[in-house]
This record gives sequence, C-alpha cells and structure tokens, in this order.
Amino acid sequence: MCGRARCTLSAAQAARAFGFPTTTSAGGGGGDGGGDAPAVRTLQMDRFRPSYNVTPGAYLPVGTLRARAAGGEGGAEEQGPVIQCMKWGLVPSFSSKTDKPDHFRMFNARSESVKEKASFRRLIPKNRCLVAVEGFYEWKKDGSRKQPYYIHFRDERPLVFAALFDTWTNSEGETLHTFTILTTHVSTSLKWLHDRMPVILGDEDSVNAWLNNSSVKLEEITVPYEGTDLVSP
Repeated sequence: MCGRARCTLSAAQAARAFGFPTTTSAGGGGGDGGGDAPAVRTLQMDRFRPSYNVTPGAYLPVGTLRARAAGGEGGAEEQGPVIQCMKWGLVPSFSSKTDKPDHFRMFNARSESVKEKASFRRLIPKNRCLVAVEGFYEWKKDGSRKQPYYIHFRDERPLVFAALFDTWTNSEGETLHTFTILTTHVSTSLKWLHDRMPVILGDEDSVNAWLNNSSVKLEEITVPYEGTDLVSP
C-alpha cells in the first residue's frame, strides 16, 4: 500500500500540484490543465510513460529541491525546485554496484519506522520529494476474490504524496534515481478497505512543510488524510 496508481499528468500539471510555477495560469485552456510547461527545470522527462496502471519499477515525475548556481558573484548555490523523472521503488545508494535492482522491495516506507531504518533515515533531512498521481488503487478481499477500488479526490485534482528519493550507481556507471512513497495508518473513512494509506499532502502548507521545512516534526506531517473529498466510488 500503495502499489498501483494512475498517472497521466503532464509536466505542467505535476508542477502545479507541487506548487511549482508554470508558464501560464492554472485557468488557461487546453487538456493539459492550463499550463504549457513548468517554469522550473525538468530532468529526464522523456522516460515518463503515462499510464492508468502504474506499478513499481515505472518512471514518474517527482518534485524536489536541487542545488543550483545563484546569480551574482561568488558562485554560491541555492536550492531550487526541479521536476525529475525517477523510478518508483527505492534502491539505496549503498547497494552493491553489481546488485540487480528490485523495485518492489521498497516501493513504500512506513512513516512510523523510517527513522529506525538505515535505508530511509539518512534521506529524511535532504532527500524529501513529492509524487503526484490522479489516484491510487487498493484491493479488498471478498472470499477468494480481490475487488479493486480507485481512490481519488472528488474534484479530480491530483493527489500529492510525501516521498523520499535516493541515487545509486551500478557497475556500468549508470546513475539511477529512485523513490519510495511514505505510508501511514488509514483514515477513518477508508478503514473498511485497508489498514494503510499513502501520506497525502492535502494542501499547500503541508506540501511546503514536507519539502521545505525539515524542522517540522515528521509525526505532524505523516498523519492520515481525513478530508471528506477523498472518495472511492
């Protein structure tokens, strides 16, 4: 949980979901949601393949902060927003260069225990990121059958998940950027379906707190989303 999602978002739609600037206002026309392009750096977006059934191992647009050269003299660096295509399913940077990545092993991370695990703990201060999707799927057992349910916002705006990313280099010198989605205990309205859910950042304040404010207590951010606009028709 969560292990399947829908993501057909353009780079501009992802940028707006993250609170990053775009070249036009959100109210502009067009099927891409109103923005022609994100007004921030994008990296490796050619790897993204929109899909109604995204699984671990797929590339998704991820929002994060990266160092960039600041204007003026001195060559100082400052943090700036970036949208980068990364693979879903964390591969820790300390993995052996000869390992074969298993993206299904760490596609989720329990927020209650991330501080206890070496794979995740070291990423919390500076490797936070955002993942935007239209919705995610969860299955409910009904005897021997499993019934899928699609969880999304009633107004169809993107869901933004709290996530952590890492960078690993294999034996051939290829650098792979991967991420894991944080999960928490389930909200009151979804207890009938599952006991876990992704950490959904439901407003601008929670997005900014996760991405920009490492001093905020993790426990204050990684709470279940209790809004009544999260539906599962």
